[in-house]
Amino acid sequence: MKDKLEELRAQHESRKYLLKVLEDENIHFKLKLARILSTDFDRRELGRLEYFQSRFLKMDEQIALLRHEISEQQGILASVPAKESLKEAIASEQMIDRRFTMVQQHFDVLDVDFHHYLRQAFPQV
Repeated sequence: MKDKLEELRAQHESRKYLLKVLEDENIHFKLKLARILSTDFDRRELGRLEYFQSRFLKMDEQIALLRHEISEQQGILASVPAKESLKEAIASEQMIDRRFTMVQQHFDVLDVDFHHYLRQAFPQV
């Protein structure tokens, strides 16, 4: 039981770090967008830029929800002396793992889409 608990705690810490990486990358995207908007760009691109801004904000929301779930799991992991709590921690970990995978996949698609768009519309950036 103790080994499983340590494994869950290690996964928890790893996931917190990876979530911070996603958050930092999303901030980087928003900064790129802000740099483009601060230049003399083709105004016909404004609709697409707003579209990406909306996607970045939605990603912020997904990251915030996942951060909240991870925080809740931290409380579960802190109170695991009983077998029932360990089962709850394992179930919580599995749910968070699925959610994290989904957020990571959405982020990867956003990353590819945004970089592809930048290469086409703003090759100088």
